[in-house]
Amino acid sequence: MPMFQIPEFVEARLATLTPRNERHGDDDKPAVSIGVEIETANTILDGIDPTLRPTLWKADDDQPMLPGVDAALTVLRCNSIDRVALPTKHDGWTLAVDDGIDDTKPSLFGGCKVDKFSAEPKQGGRVLLRLRIGTSDLDGDRAGMLSMHLGQSIWIKLTAPEKGADAGEQKPAEPDATDLFAGRAPDQQPDGDAVGDDSEGGSPKPPKKPGRGTRAQAPATVQ
Repeated sequence: MPMFQIPEFVEARLATLTPRNERHGDDDKPAVSIGVEIETANTILDGIDPTLRPTLWKADDDQPMLPGVDAALTVLRCNSIDRVALPTKHDGWTLAVDDGIDDTKPSLFGGCKVDKFSAEPKQGGRVLLRLRIGTSDLDGDRAGMLSMHLGQSIWIKLTAPEKGADAGEQKPAEPDATDLFAGRAPDQQPDGDAVGDDSEGGSPKPPKKPGRGTRAQAPATVQ
């Protein structure tokens, strides 16, 4: 299933800004919802549903067909469609906003909920894409920056969370050369006991110091 993202900065209009409170347990946390409008090539819709473009546009009948090249879909199939509401929703996305004023780093907003998608098809293979982005990852500086640009152009990037980021998944320890030759797991000492293993009726065995030719293992990082 397609996963909508904007991997590179694109110009967008900050159309609406709604301050609100978001419930987190027993506490209310300041949050904001913004509505953005992006006028761009209709290929952006492929990240929402690959069937949208051929449904709303067709190729120009006078366009020459080249072998091995897909025809550009630039002609509206129907002039009676004003706007198409789309049910797409995403949660946990990261929004980067660049106001384009100076060379400062873009402002980042994490844990974003993205919804209220709609597409306004236009002739020439263009589309006006509208969407709503909500987040409680907010402070005074970033809230003020958004407020200052209401009704103006900003540059945004919208990316999905990395796999395993929410679940806190950790990569298993990779065996080094000594482990491979000895045929043991990377978290075992040379005598076969796991680090920190408690023997019945005894005290935990301290990890043995690495001998010559054996690499010391870095301590596990507590997440």
